[in-house]
This record gives sequence, structure tokens and C-alpha cells, in this order.
Amino acid sequence: MLIPIKEAMRITGNSDRTIRDWTMAGQVASEKDEVSGILQVDKESLLQAVPTAVTMYNQKGGVGKTSLTVMLSDYFVNRKLKVLLLDLDQQGNLSQTFLDYQAIRDNNTLYNYLEDKTPLAKCVMKINDNLDILPADLRISRKDNLDLDFLVAMLPDFATLFKKYQVILIDCPPSLSAMSKFGLLLTNYVFIPVIPEPYSYDGMIETINNLKRIIKFNENFIDYRVIINSHEQRKMSLHENYVEAIKNDKKIYSLVQTIPTSVAVKERPLSTKTIFESYPNDKGVKKIEALFDEIYDLIYLKRGEK
Repeated sequence: MLIPIKEAMRITGNSDRTIRDWTMAGQVASEKDEVSGILQVDKESLLQAVPTAVTMYNQKGGVGKTSLTVMLSDYFVNRKLKVLLLDLDQQGNLSQTFLDYQAIRDNNTLYNYLEDKTPLAKCVMKINDNLDILPADLRISRKDNLDLDFLVAMLPDFATLFKKYQVILIDCPPSLSAMSKFGLLLTNYVFIPVIPEPYSYDGMIETINNLKRIIKFNENFIDYRVIINSHEQRKMSLHENYVEAIKNDKKIYSLVQTIPTSVAVKERPLSTKTIFESYPNDKGVKKIEALFDEIYDLIYLKRGEK
């Protein structure tokens, strides 16, 4: 999709000169309109030229935040995008998916930045050519009392780090802790996985309410979506009732696609391979890919639409 320079400036916040420099360098595709002669740029490659932060958040645990983060990293790496994983959860499940215990113990983590301002670049660990991680460990639980002013003061350091990447995937703890608030302050998009059952539904409503309170302090926030996790099912009739309730509630913005029942969801944290490598022909993985295509379209094709 080709858009005018003025539209490109609006949706990225970058100057005319910067965007033209990107086109000259071949970083962003462009062409001149045949009638007006005005330069237009390709929206998808334009938005891939700027870092996009995506946060997985829900105050209830066990809804699939970490699994979603891991599989989304598979998807974006599969698309050859440069990805940073940011683990804000003291349990460190995201970190432990990609790093062994000794690696986390022997290297700097997010805690070292929070405790003594160790440069973030020295806390990041490389997973592969397209994937890095800023890991967490149990000690960040000591920082749960950080106030909003302290969190806001950290934003420039993270903004500098994020410039090295195209996609930043942030995994939050299952609470409205300081680290969850920080994840919401850092982000452009929030995705809220929810299991369609009473307790999870009530937690989702509270999560959305708190999200709306926190993002008032985030001028870079763009949008949020609820993602129904059909992988974890209880009573089928109850499940279907809550799926319908979520999709029909016009105050809740949810994705069309859901997280399907698939062995890949359970086994991915135990594997060093992506879900696309391990299960190339699995029907569940095809549905997961369709879900992530919907997320990709929201971020790269529909951004800025009114």
C-alpha cells in the first residue's frame, strides 16, 4: 500500500527528511505518483523501519501470555524481522524458554539495570541472528515498589535500545505490578490473551480498565486487542458462551482468530526450534499463523487508519 509522505510522517512521527533518506537508502520502498509526480512510500516497509513494541498483558495468570510471546517471536523471526524479547516477569519463564539456568545466572539481566544502571546493551543476550532477549530473574521482584516517576525516567534508555530492532515483544507478570505498568508505558500495542470462562473473563475486564488508566501516560500507545485462547478449554458449553460474549461486546476489541488447540502450544517452550520448523504441516500451527497474520496486518497494514 502506497501512502503520501505527509501520511508517513503522521503515522511514524518522523520528519520528511528522515523518510526521504530511508527511501534513498532503499530501506523503504517508494515510487512517484504518475499523475502528480508526488513521492509515495510503501506503508509496510515504512513501518518495518521503525521499532514497534508489543506487550502481552493480563492480570490473571495461566492465560497464555508467555506462550503467545514465544510463538510470536517465531512468527516475526520467520518473517526475517529483527526481534527483541523483553521479560518483565520475575518468574522468568520467557527467559528460561531460550536460556538455561546457568546462562541467566552468569550474565547480566534486567535486574542489573534496575539495581545499578548496568547499560541495557550489556544485559541483552543473543539467541540467533534475528532474535535477542533481555532476560529476567527472581530478583526483579525486589523492584515491585517502583513508582510511576521512576518508571517514566527509565523510558529513554529503553527507547534507545529499541531502535536496534523492528519488533519488541514484552511479556508482563500476571499482576498490576510496577513491571506490568512499565510494560504498558513502553508499548505501542497490547494483546490480552483470555480463556473464555468466568474467572478469566472477569480478570479481562479489570485488565482492560487498568490498561486504560495506565496508557494515559504513554503517548506512543496505539491500540489493544483481546485474544481468545481456545487451547485451554473447560466445559464446552460454557466456553462457547464466553466466546460469544467477548466477540459480541462492542466495548471489547478482540481479534477474529483465536489461539487454537494444538500440541505446538504446549511443546514450544520445551523446544529449541520454532513452531514452524517443528510442525510445518500441523493444522493447529496453520491456525496460529492465521492469528499472527491478523496481528501483523493490524500493526503494519492498518496502522493509522481512522
